[in-house]
Amino acid sequence: MKQIITYKILLIVLIIISTWSCERDDICSDATPTTPHLIIRFYDVTAPEEFKQVRQLTVRGFDENGNELLDIITRTNTDSIVLPLRFEGENISTLSRFILEKDSDFTEDDDDTTESNIDIINVNYVPEFQYVSRACGYKSIFNDLSVTVEPDTGNWILSSQIINTTVDNETSAQVILRH
Repeated sequence: MKQIITYKILLIVLIIISTWSCERDDICSDATPTTPHLIIRFYDVTAPEEFKQVRQLTVRGFDENGNELLDIITRTNTDSIVLPLRFEGENISTLSRFILEKDSDFTEDDDDTTESNIDIINVNYVPEFQYVSRACGYKSIFNDLSVTVEPDTGNWILSSQIINTTVDNETSAQVILRH
């Protein structure tokens, strides 16, 4: 019985010491900036300073082999999107491709005559790793950002504009797409 009490006391002391020895730097705060996403805003091509929602937008990405991935955004009316960027290594020029489909809720049974329209955007950038802290490790920022819309016979995205060539925060847009 005395031996069990000794083990319990020893266990309690070990737990207290292990939690007490945690320093602030051992836990990555939710407020700490991490790897940012690409922010795209949609504007009206006829009124270039006005936001314009995309109706029923669905966004899908491609992997590094060109295989289509799962939906990132599904049937949303929005004037802005946040997209993840992938990376293979530091200072390696990288391409992320996304399918942007507007009016993706169209079905043959709809009375609406609007059909879905798919455009593909290519996002090129160079990842750079930045040390954040011992607890958080590294984050990536993305430099030399460029965006192109693959031309097809019926593009709904009519132009693209880079606002900021570096993706280093999630507080403002880096790209404008006009439609």
